[in-house]
Amino acid sequence: MELKTVTTANDIGLATILVGVLEGAGIRAVLSGGSERVYPGTALDAVRILVRPEDLERATEVLAAAEDGGIPGVDDEDE
Repeated sequence: MELKTVTTANDIGLATILVGVLEGAGIRAVLSGGSERVYPGTALDAVRILVRPEDLERATEVLAAAEDGGIPGVDDEDE
């Protein structure tokens, strides 16, 4: 199966967080690429976050919502 790039990150730590956000919304995601520099938390090359083609649109929405402070489809415990 060919995976699709939903976004990239220049920091392995951020990339890992984004994968966690996607997985928290029920979307399976994996990291590809990136080379760590001497200093932890940085990457020489962009790290790609990959998802299944059928999850690409929803993954894009989830990451956009997370950037705006919420994740669609995830219950808010404060309600």
